Amino acid sequence: MGYASEKEKIEKRIRLLKRVGLGVLIAVLLFLSVFSLFVPPQTWKYHVAKPKISQRKQGELRIHFLDVGQGDCTLVELPDGKTALIDGGDGSESTATTILRYLNALDVDAIDHLVVTHADSDHCGGLDKVVKYKKIKNAYLPKTLPSVNDEYAELYAALVEEDCALSYSSRKIDISTAHSYSYTLSFLYPYTADVEGEETATESNDSSAVVWLDYQGVSALFTGDVSSEVEKKLMQDHALGAFENRGVDLPSTEIIKIAHHGSNDSTSEEFLRFLGVETAAISCGKNNLYEHPSDDVLTRLQTVNAKVYRTDKNGNITITIKQDGTYGVKTLKN
Repeated sequence: MGYASEKEKIEKRIRLLKRVGLGVLIAVLLFLSVFSLFVPPQTWKYHVAKPKISQRKQGELRIHFLDVGQGDCTLVELPDGKTALIDGGDGSESTATTILRYLNALDVDAIDHLVVTHADSDHCGGLDKVVKYKKIKNAYLPKTLPSVNDEYAELYAALVEEDCALSYSSRKIDISTAHSYSYTLSFLYPYTADVEGEETATESNDSSAVVWLDYQGVSALFTGDVSSEVEKKLMQDHALGAFENRGVDLPSTEIIKIAHHGSNDSTSEEFLRFLGVETAAISCGKNNLYEHPSDDVLTRLQTVNAKVYRTDKNGNITITIKQDGTYGVKTLKN
């Protein structure tokens, strides 16, 4: 009799716990439904599951190559507290979420300089949402019609709607500061003459903006999707002294964002040796259909003894340039 009574008590407790658990579950689901009804997901979902990134220290410049799959997105934290964002991955929601959570993890509310190297969807697709949720102070765009593709059209419309200051990327642009931590951000390509006519109705990899960054004697080159033909032009321009009056010492480039995700039509061994590259970052997706990066490019990088980091294998890549002119690399998987 005692055993049966004790068993009944246990079963009552179990039934009670089940009812309580069910009640809690219903209450949570009801709360989430009401919360989502009155608080749009966009206002909170980019603030959860943020990557754990330390804050930039005084006098540091940091370059973040974000893992956005088969696309490009680079965030630069400048030593005066300003920011530059170069490209923004494809138009998937996961890409926009990755970028915005990364920006929120660093407490970045405004982008001082947005550079869209060219209008390919895997470089501009995620930026319309960034424009919606972050203030863009200056945007540098390719000289192409906004209707060149859907993703670029959406980005251009968002920039116009937010009344952003728009310019076409060209060699005449230099961004620098008189701050005690001086840096230079120089556009080396396309040529100014190439952006003086009408907008083009097509998009070309070789119209990509090429930007050179220098801080404390450490230099980095951001190459969009340019081919080896543009690399030849840059080497020729250096030989002709085209960069001398701008303080650009192209052969001193230690860090490079490998062009076109490691495609074989870019990153010639001649160009790598000309630059003196030590560190290479490749932005590409896991098991991508293009088989980027190509084995040939990886071999060339190995030949010049460059240390290679890849977003498909290493995740987010952060290069920190310190005030004493040294730099280090860290990686963080999403």
